[in-house]
Amino acid sequence: MLPELLWIVGLYVAAAAFARWIIRRSSGGGRRHYVLVAGNHQMQIEGYIRAIQLFSRRTGTEIGITVVLDRSTDETEPILERMARKDSGIEWMRRDCSESSGHRECGRGEESIGSIAAAESRVVWVELARQEDVRRLPL
Repeated sequence: MLPELLWIVGLYVAAAAFARWIIRRSSGGGRRHYVLVAGNHQMQIEGYIRAIQLFSRRTGTEIGITVVLDRSTDETEPILERMARKDSGIEWMRRDCSESSGHRECGRGEESIGSIAAAESRVVWVELARQEDVRRLPL
């Protein structure tokens, strides 16, 4: 009885691994990097990031997330700081710099975004202020 049970469990594990391999292969495989350009999006930013992470877990697609803050004056930055501390796959930077800004990423902006695009095979650029761009997110 025990050997038959072990065979059944083994076949289920093999079937799940095979299904995951098929899904990963059909999704294009590789790695996707999402660049989210956010302004005052404190109410949505965490939901967008969590949706991308859920998509990654569901499909087996490796992802990276970079959030570019563009003239954000709300609580988006502290939310991103908290999320980036918990998850190493999330990076963020500011595109705008004012005299009073003491942010260490100030001034990196376009150059570092370009290096992300060069290093990654599939970059998905999403400006959160544009509804047609938001539709490209796996929500």
